[in-house]
Amino acid sequence: MKSDRVIKFLIVSILILSSIINSISAISNNEKSIQQIEIIVGPYPQNANTDFIEIIWETNEKTTKNEVHWGLTLDLGNISSELYKDTLLNQNLHIVNLDGLSSSTKYYYKVISDSFESEIYSFYTSFERNNTVRFITYGDTRGVWNNWQHASIVANKIEEYKPQFVLHTGDIVKDGKNKSQWVDFFSISQFVHNSTLYPVLGNHEYHGISYFIYFSLPHNERWYSFDNGPVHFVGLDSNPRNALKLSQLIWLIKDLKTNKQPFTIVFFHHPLYSSGNHGSTLYLRLLWRPIFTHFNVDIVFNGHDHSYERGRVKGVNYIVTGGGGAPLYNVGESWWTIYSEKTYHYCMISANQSKLTFQSIKPDGSIIDSFVISK
Repeated sequence: MKSDRVIKFLIVSILILSSIINSISAISNNEKSIQQIEIIVGPYPQNANTDFIEIIWETNEKTTKNEVHWGLTLDLGNISSELYKDTLLNQNLHIVNLDGLSSSTKYYYKVISDSFESEIYSFYTSFERNNTVRFITYGDTRGVWNNWQHASIVANKIEEYKPQFVLHTGDIVKDGKNKSQWVDFFSISQFVHNSTLYPVLGNHEYHGISYFIYFSLPHNERWYSFDNGPVHFVGLDSNPRNALKLSQLIWLIKDLKTNKQPFTIVFFHHPLYSSGNHGSTLYLRLLWRPIFTHFNVDIVFNGHDHSYERGRVKGVNYIVTGGGGAPLYNVGESWWTIYSEKTYHYCMISANQSKLTFQSIKPDGSIIDSFVISK
């Protein structure tokens, strides 16, 4: 009998000890899981409208509770949740729609994924026609060649300016099919937390799926347009697979024909006029220049050549802004050239209903070129 009691005592003791060990292990695993959850891309605003915007971010592992807390002040006060997965290609990507917003307004937001909580950032809804807008245009950031050193310098300067939104003229990364390069771009581009980014496809994007996963753009995302303040913006795909498509050409003509904004800006990757290494894209010049001239486009922004150049042809300003971080190219002068320089830079623009002010700026703050368009 005594031996039976001893055996029972040992069995009970082993079970209790095993339960304690399992509990400790579960707590440890839970803490480990909590520590591992982090955001690897974003958060950042996309698809801004006067009353609607999307907030996008990517976690390093699957999460179940994904929310955006937002409001007019740092107290936030509103909560919007992720209702469904917008893409089956990246289950760690989260997209939350915020609606019922006011136009021309700055909002604050943060995101929460399970136990992880981001810092508080901000975004702007689209501005009404009678408001002033401030934005940046730049391109060719693909900084993998020197571990994103120069791209980081330019991106940090853009963040200091705190633009309402940013246009990118393509070649964001060197290999658009390499996901890690996209993560690197977002990691060094802190301005994307607070400024809606509008890119176009460069040749180095290779029409990779990551471009279409990370960006939510109007129309078919390859070519699109939007209004913000007094400016109408048109983004085009100048890569050969789409540049000569009749569908894009007809869409472009219809879009510009119905445009009623005081100013019009078109942006795409391959330049119509360039004195740099790649030079002018002549077949696009023949195809698109008459359209830009006919519809009184104010500025055409391009990249591809890693330099700065501004020319003016038949009333249209053609600007190559490829100094976002890729290795610089030499640039000369041609009959259309007003100013050119081999330098890292970004372009800063402000516009109201009667005046558009442009400056091209080096990372050290020096202005290399400027002009004003009055209506």
